[in-house]
Amino acid sequence: MKKVLLGLLIMCFLMVGFNQQVEAYDIRFATFSAGSGWHIMGETQAELYREYIDEISTISVLPYTGGVGNPILLHQGEADIAHGFATETQLAIAGEWPYEEEMPGLRALVGHLDTYWYAFAVRADTGITTMEELREREFPLDLAVLTPGSSGDWLAQNFLEAHGMSYDKLREWGGSVSHRSFAAAADAVRDGRADAFAQLATPGHPTWTELAATADINFLPIEPEAMEWFQEEYGYIEGFIPEGEFGVSEDVPVIGFYTIMITTEDLPEEIAYQIAKVTYENKDFLVEGYAAFRDFKPEKAWDIPVPLHEGAKRFYREMGYID
Repeated sequence: MKKVLLGLLIMCFLMVGFNQQVEAYDIRFATFSAGSGWHIMGETQAELYREYIDEISTISVLPYTGGVGNPILLHQGEADIAHGFATETQLAIAGEWPYEEEMPGLRALVGHLDTYWYAFAVRADTGITTMEELREREFPLDLAVLTPGSSGDWLAQNFLEAHGMSYDKLREWGGSVSHRSFAAAADAVRDGRADAFAQLATPGHPTWTELAATADINFLPIEPEAMEWFQEEYGYIEGFIPEGEFGVSEDVPVIGFYTIMITTEDLPEEIAYQIAKVTYENKDFLVEGYAAFRDFKPEKAWDIPVPLHEGAKRFYREMGYID
């Protein structure tokens, strides 16, 4: 009888362990608005994870809220994983503007997923070709930016500040600042209802490509002093929109950065491990789904100035990238 009871007890333990091993999770993946680059990226990644990660039962791609808002969604438990940017995530962890509280539980999974630029484009009929001209002429610019809570809006404010201007200054000069969706902002510039559009861009981005093809616009280069300010304040890197991209006739100096995947320390370690591993191993799958993934650098996926999740650490340690 003792042997029978012992055998049953062992079987129970094995069954509990097995059930824990195969437990599947419903994952909510925060990206950005429908049709945006992040949303397309998210749909592509979700397809990859559904196919290769058994521990994920379902994965829902949420069409919100962007680089500034996604850390908040994670912190509040309204999303499980998200796209993000290193700078905004660092600010969220520290509780610095634009965030109102510290979010110490945020963690990184994968970095260097793509190439991002910050583009400040102005209609050519304004005669504005540099930020200096905008500043010196005190031009009444009607600027279109994305909704509050987006990285585009946050960067627009910082971009103007780094060049000695602000939303209030534009308004003082007789201009305006309007918050619109990505498509609506581009349409406003195309139709002449706005003079300028400031927003993130990726190589080959369909909305920027269409806008550049259907409207005569100038992409304004960032001034060297402003680039230094962004590097010192937020750790951004120097980038450039290369000649031929969006119709530019020469390289345009801009702020450069890349997308990272973020989560919280509460995400199960095995899920985090599998996301890092499957993303790392399947660049071809990702590129087939969305061309922007061609700039994904798997060998740098671990190199993020944000604390890594323990599951991601385990994978990158196995690959020999970290100790």
